[in-house]
Amino acid sequence: MSKPLKFLFSRFSGSFRVQMLSGVFGVFLILVLSAGYILFSAKHLQTNSDRSFEQERFIKSIQEDLASYQGPLLEYLSTRSSNALARILIDAQSLRGKLPAYTPITLDRASLKEREMYFLIHSYLNLADLAMEEKRGRNIAAYTGIYDEMAGLLGYINAEIEAISTERSQNRLDTYGFFITEAGTIQVWNLFFIIFTSVFATLLLLQSVGGITNPLLRLSAMAAELSAGNFNIDDIETGSVREMDQVVEAFNRMKNEIRQFIEEIRWQENIKAEYMRERMRNMKMEGLVRHMEIYALQAQMNPHFLFNTLNTGMQLAILEGADRTGEYMEYMAQLFRHIIRNKEIIVPLRHEIEGLQYYFSILQVRFPKNLDLALDYDESLLDTCKVPVSVLQPLVENCVIHAFKEMPPRALVIVRAEKQGATLILSVRDNGCGMPEETAEKLLHPLSLDESSQSRVMGLENVIQRLYFFYPGDPAVVGIETKHGEGTAVIIRIDTGREPCIGS
Repeated sequence: MSKPLKFLFSRFSGSFRVQMLSGVFGVFLILVLSAGYILFSAKHLQTNSDRSFEQERFIKSIQEDLASYQGPLLEYLSTRSSNALARILIDAQSLRGKLPAYTPITLDRASLKEREMYFLIHSYLNLADLAMEEKRGRNIAAYTGIYDEMAGLLGYINAEIEAISTERSQNRLDTYGFFITEAGTIQVWNLFFIIFTSVFATLLLLQSVGGITNPLLRLSAMAAELSAGNFNIDDIETGSVREMDQVVEAFNRMKNEIRQFIEEIRWQENIKAEYMRERMRNMKMEGLVRHMEIYALQAQMNPHFLFNTLNTGMQLAILEGADRTGEYMEYMAQLFRHIIRNKEIIVPLRHEIEGLQYYFSILQVRFPKNLDLALDYDESLLDTCKVPVSVLQPLVENCVIHAFKEMPPRALVIVRAEKQGATLILSVRDNGCGMPEETAEKLLHPLSLDESSQSRVMGLENVIQRLYFFYPGDPAVVGIETKHGEGTAVIIRIDTGREPCIGS
């Protein structure tokens, strides 16, 4: 390594960044200079070469245009084709545009021949115009003679073009030696720049690699140990490059901190695993309690209703004859069989309507003179819509027991089922005494799992709480419309596109 390079590397040996930036800048500068020289030389050779061939290419292009012009002209003179005429006019305009407007007179023989050639081409185009005029005048002999004269003139022009090209090719041979010498000089300088740049880059690379190879090897060995799970190895010693020393120190700190973190993570994972197990046990228990609560709420109404029905049947058996009592008990048996036969939580609407019809028969036996019962529904909804089991009969029972304490002249209960869009609407209306608004608000308040398990939920409240269980997050699933002295309506709105939640 030369003394200037040793001084440069020793001055900046403490910072790898400065070393690299200096080296990259130097290599970049040399590459720019060499690329600039190569580009300038190539452009110079290209300019000289293009200049020598430019005029010849121009003459050859005129020769090709003349050859393509001859075809449409002959077609027009033979057939008078409009397409051929259009091509002739376009080609003629293009040729006249290419020809120089003025050519100076020089002592160069090739230039004089070229000037004469341009004059002949103008004459050739003028003859073509004259031939087309004679064609339009239908003077066959005239335009035929002119065409023959044009053919001879075209042959002479082509011969002149070939002669000019030959003469200029001979002139280029005289300058070929200059091009060869200049190209060789450029190649030598290019080789020199490539060698100089390669040597400089190699020296810089060796200096840089020497500063980072050893720390990297030590880092690689430690990384292999860490990947194998060994965090008790000794720290890596620092070297001479400041940036690499910082990396080594950071790696040593990282190793020690990872070792501490691993111990903490293991301790935290043990606690987290225990917490998740406990949480899963709690969730399973909560789901089980919820499932059992639904069944408990659903089953609470049956003993209550059975007691009232049996009590009425017993009174009828005492006060009336056996025939009416038998009829009453038959309706009751049908209703019981209907209830016991079903084991599902969610049933078709038909099941609810059939049970309600049995219950209406019993009520008509109990209250034959002062209770009107009306059932309004669409037959198409019976098998297409599903509802929670036992949601209509408890509402009717609630009307009979509570709404008619102050019995009007004619008590009325209307049960209606209809569908609006995707919403099934079930309503139970009466013309009874109504209920206070605060009572309705209290009934519509969803109970928590603890509240519902600690209180006995009966009748209307039973239905409301079960609907909240089946359709959580939908407070509009059930509503109460009531006014004192004008009756009460319990309205159930079920989204038929939503599956009810029946527990896990």
